[in-house]
Amino acid sequence: MATSSQPVAISKDSWLRSFMDKYTLKSNGSNFKDWEEQLRLAAVGDGKLRYLVEPPIATPTTRTSTAARDAYEEYQRESLIFKNVLIFAMEPSLQKQCINFSNAYEAFIRLSTMFSQTPRILQYDAAVRFFEANLKEGQSMSSHVLKMIEHVETLDELGCKIPEELTVDRVLQYLSEVKGFTQFRVNYNMANMKKSLHELHSLLVQAEKDMGGSKRTR
Repeated sequence: MATSSQPVAISKDSWLRSFMDKYTLKSNGSNFKDWEEQLRLAAVGDGKLRYLVEPPIATPTTRTSTAARDAYEEYQRESLIFKNVLIFAMEPSLQKQCINFSNAYEAFIRLSTMFSQTPRILQYDAAVRFFEANLKEGQSMSSHVLKMIEHVETLDELGCKIPEELTVDRVLQYLSEVKGFTQFRVNYNMANMKKSLHELHSLLVQAEKDMGGSKRTR
């Protein structure tokens, strides 16, 4: 997870160090609320909340006092360290989006803008990805179903639980469109199987091996 912006000057016993070791913001933002709450608690514990919630100090001018200039330099230094904490505690795809921000405040505002949406919007996006998921050319059925399971689990985390029978039916319905898996679907239905999504995935893994690897859509 470490990047070129791996945090420096964070002591091992600090709250922020503990936060980095325990929490990672997912690229879809599904755990943003909990991540933000723990980040704020850690920032308060280390006495650094201001660098997260207060806008940057204005750039000094020739008329700026020495004390104000020192305050600016301290803010820049500490905020950069704090920004690196944020970068370290997120998945790589988010790191790329936030790496170029100059301070923690700007990075946090970006994340808040991205993920402080209503759960309904996040639910809708995850539902669309699940119901419109398609097997890509050359992709294995196993990886395809794992991705569908990931979408289902995201919806569950957001408080939208799809009945398991419906998720299984969605996968089975799609099998009729995939070369080599039509008979698997027929056999499954004729045997009146009642499997969980994870159990169905295991069956598909074995079926895929029996057919000699990944199959492609027609």
